[in-house]
Amino acid sequence: MHRTQLYFDEALYKEIKQTASSMGITMSAYIRNVLKKELNAQKEKSQPINFSEFAGMWKGKEITKKDLRNKAWK
Repeated sequence: MHRTQLYFDEALYKEIKQTASSMGITMSAYIRNVLKKELNAQKEKSQPINFSEFAGMWKGKEITKKDLRNKAWK
């Protein structure tokens, strides 16, 4: 594990400390957890969508504009 130094304004420091304390973990653990979640969310956003999962999902369905409009306006 690497050690690093961060600077927080007083309000943010208090909020981080309070939240970590209420969760029963250290500030360091809390900050690591938050950063991991954010990094994972960013990775998920940047992954291309695999459209092959949807192939054939409309097979046998009536999806003409007319059919869709008739169903939507019932």
